[in-house]
Amino acid sequence: MIKYALSIISIILAYQLLVSCANVTAPTGGPRDTIAPVRIHTIPIDKSINYAGKTITMEFNERIKTDKIKEQLIITPLIESDYEFKIKKNTIKLTFEEPFQDSTTYTLNFRESIQDITEGNPTKENKFTFSTGNYLDSMSIKGYVKELLTYDTLESIVIGMYKADDTVTIANGSPYYFTEIEEDGTYLIENIKNGNYLIYAFEDANKNLKLETDKEIYGFVKDTIRLDTMMVQQNIDLIHLDLSKFKTMTALPSGQYFDINFNKYITDYDVKPINSPHRLLVNSAKENRSLRIYNNFTDIDSLQISFTAIDSIDTQISDTLFVKFIESKRKKEEFKWKLLPENKSKIEPKLEVTIDFNKPIVEVNTDSMFIQYDTTRIESIHDSLLHWNKHKDQLTFLIEIDKSKADTIAKQRIRFEEMKKDSLQKLNEEAPAKKQMAKTQQKDLPKINRGLQLYFGRGTFYSADMDTSRSKGYNYEFIKKEDFGIQKINVQTDYTSYTVQLVSEDFKIIDERENQKEIIFKNIPAGKYKIRVLIDSNNDGKWSPGNMLKQIEPEPVYIFPELLVIRADWETSLDLAF
Repeated sequence: MIKYALSIISIILAYQLLVSCANVTAPTGGPRDTIAPVRIHTIPIDKSINYAGKTITMEFNERIKTDKIKEQLIITPLIESDYEFKIKKNTIKLTFEEPFQDSTTYTLNFRESIQDITEGNPTKENKFTFSTGNYLDSMSIKGYVKELLTYDTLESIVIGMYKADDTVTIANGSPYYFTEIEEDGTYLIENIKNGNYLIYAFEDANKNLKLETDKEIYGFVKDTIRLDTMMVQQNIDLIHLDLSKFKTMTALPSGQYFDINFNKYITDYDVKPINSPHRLLVNSAKENRSLRIYNNFTDIDSLQISFTAIDSIDTQISDTLFVKFIESKRKKEEFKWKLLPENKSKIEPKLEVTIDFNKPIVEVNTDSMFIQYDTTRIESIHDSLLHWNKHKDQLTFLIEIDKSKADTIAKQRIRFEEMKKDSLQKLNEEAPAKKQMAKTQQKDLPKINRGLQLYFGRGTFYSADMDTSRSKGYNYEFIKKEDFGIQKINVQTDYTSYTVQLVSEDFKIIDERENQKEIIFKNIPAGKYKIRVLIDSNNDGKWSPGNMLKQIEPEPVYIFPELLVIRADWETSLDLAF
């Protein structure tokens, strides 16, 4: 019996041992491989000369793989022919369709495309150079690339170099030498042939080595760069302007209107009748890509006009055409406007107003425009205060608030706050049975206006479509000085024409001043800000973003390197030198 029991136990133990041996588990322990593959042999040898083959072979000290090699590998000068690559264990071989150019130094930058097969560690020896001539070209260029208006460094920016005497340019082809900027905004191109070059920087989101002028950011140096020394330093500023050819797309009736449509954003325009006394009502539409002509003609079928439109790089289109309207059941566009400062903004004892309308204004009833301080004090806005732009679709005016009234309102506000505080304190001290009575009395406290209301009655404005504006009121509160900070700036510069801007951290303009040596930015909400200066170096009265098509570089921009911290009820001063 005992022998039988021992036999059973032996069978069970043997089965458990067999099962445990059949379960495969992952090995444990051992450090992670962090060592990059090391290149141990190449054909041809790195930095060799007089190479006449069409293959490049590289051998590493461990097995390798590639990651998007056709995207990552940069070959300069640019080769037009394609190539194939094959990997066998620890060796990669590139075979090119066409032979390399004579007497030319080539550099292959693999970046992070060659990696070990286990952990994907990219090789650090990612550049390989050889020459088909009897020496290596030794010229180099380096620099720093930043966005001009923010000083930000960007990704996917290509630095491209074109031969100055070649017909291939950024407008019609790919660069001869090129590289991508590093994360810190720097770039370096080595082993360049001695000569004259034009250099550009441009976004290359679609990896085609060409500038898409209508949507990609770019930068350039207007002067030809002479490479005849070992190293040249050249920084490049980036800017985003649509460089595509400015043209009229269509000119035709559109519902109740006649629209002249363009392929680009227009910054200014002029439209006039030809040999006619008729008055034209025109404004920009469709996000400033169209000129809209309104139908205010009753005695003619068509009218010949001339028009001029200007785009963001000051390219001008001028033409003539006949305007003709057709009957349409399509509804007229809704009459809208946008007013600044927005409703419920805080203001000083003055009110600077800008109203942008989506249609030209043909009539204004100033009797329906007024400022209301409280229920008893109302002041009209006189027509002499109103200033219109030439297209009659933007209105600006400035109202100086009567200081005595502003002071009275401020005192009423303080008195009201004290009454409210006293009432709440008394309420907390009252027995629960009297709280409801205190609440009722609280409602009966005088409702004091803390600022003013800008009011437009119905029919204040009549548009080119003869539709009228609705009634609107905008409420403003006078600022409390103790809630805001003051930033003083002492400007030290030899420039005579410039604009100093106080901007938010994301470069939204808060306030700006032109050509002042002593600047005071008042009533600034507590927060962090930057100072940006637009320098009008040619003294024509405005800062210019330049025009690459005309080889005009942008005018300089200076951004103070430190953040400004503005605190409430605090005044700080800054010396600004540029």
